Amino acid sequence: MASRSGELFTTGHDGSIFAYEGRLDADTFDRLLTWASKIGASDVTLQSNEPVWAEIGGDWMRVTARRVSHPEVEGVVRGIYGENGPAELLSGNDIDPSHEVKTPYSHWRLRYRVNITAGRIPGAVGFQLTIRTMPSQPPEIVKLGIEPDIIANLRPELGLNLVTGPTGSGKSTLLASIIRYLCEREDACEKVLEYSKPIEYVYDGLTFPNSFVFQSEIGTHLRPRQEDDEGSLWEYGVRNSLRRKPGIIVIGECRDRATMAACIDAAQTGHLAMSTAHTVGVPETIRRILRFFEADEQRSVAIDLLEVLNLVVTQRLIDRVGGGKVGVREYILFDSKLKAELIALDPADWPARLRSLLRKRLVTGRSMADAARALRIEGTITANTYEWIAARTAGDSKVVRDAMGVSRLMDLAMREDRAASE
Repeated sequence: MASRSGELFTTGHDGSIFAYEGRLDADTFDRLLTWASKIGASDVTLQSNEPVWAEIGGDWMRVTARRVSHPEVEGVVRGIYGENGPAELLSGNDIDPSHEVKTPYSHWRLRYRVNITAGRIPGAVGFQLTIRTMPSQPPEIVKLGIEPDIIANLRPELGLNLVTGPTGSGKSTLLASIIRYLCEREDACEKVLEYSKPIEYVYDGLTFPNSFVFQSEIGTHLRPRQEDDEGSLWEYGVRNSLRRKPGIIVIGECRDRATMAACIDAAQTGHLAMSTAHTVGVPETIRRILRFFEADEQRSVAIDLLEVLNLVVTQRLIDRVGGGKVGVREYILFDSKLKAELIALDPADWPARLRSLLRKRLVTGRSMADAARALRIEGTITANTYEWIAARTAGDSKVVRDAMGVSRLMDLAMREDRAASE
């Protein structure tokens, strides 16, 4: 059974459905989400002219007896986003709001991350809502098994920390847990400003001795006075933060050039900036960041990035022995020694050099393969899971190791043949 804040999900349920009378209006939809949370659903999908689906224990199940009409779905969209929601969708834009439901059985609010997208239905255009349950509070960082090197370097005086990973890797959870950890310290005195779209984790009900957090949804709570494009919204958020004397600036996700530029600008102004990015691997993160920019500006951007970069962490969630998931992390601390080495190279060569340094263990950091190996040794993951991770890091998989072994044997045989002929 799910906990009151939705952190835990069941491995199945009794097959019951959500029963309701009349139309599926906004209030009924909120009751549906509350019911889905109680039976342990992690995701709910609502789409035009289909039953409601819920993912429970990794399986998709129909949880309403009848199909929900398009006008009903359209009404739910208006209830979540506003009257202009359907028009936004029909103009070709998807919508990414958050949604909260006040539960009748406690003072807790259930929180959801929502994506709404238009698409084809027979003879018309329909809408699909993908609703993901979000825990009310981020978990404590000690429960995530974070490496001591990461924890020790989370709070430089200024700089940029990036948490990266693929979809569903828990990067937003990790970043929110970092903020919670930094604010819960007795000796901390932090003013944290977060700019996200949408806001995912909140910090309601947590006690911070001498710190506080304020969260703004870009485009909803904060936007330029003149209508402008998405890029300027993020830049406007950074400019807004600089008028408010923050200690830490959190910027949603680095999904494009404007957001990345905003992160670098925030760090260059003498603050600690934090964000997430949809990349896998520290070297790959550097490559992805530089690709946001035109070729003729990549060198100058690379120097600015290197100046402010402090810590990059990549996380994956992989199967744990006995069930559940465990985080496996690759990370690098960009200390003065590493920065001095990289600045002498062409930025295009940085990813390969970082990968080499990780493999040779010549930086303060850890490769994904080394992290997975440690989990394998302690029995947390299986050998197959380790090989799956290692295969994605050149030089660490069994296939590569075996190939290298064959190559060494061939070299040895050739040297022996030459020695015999001489």
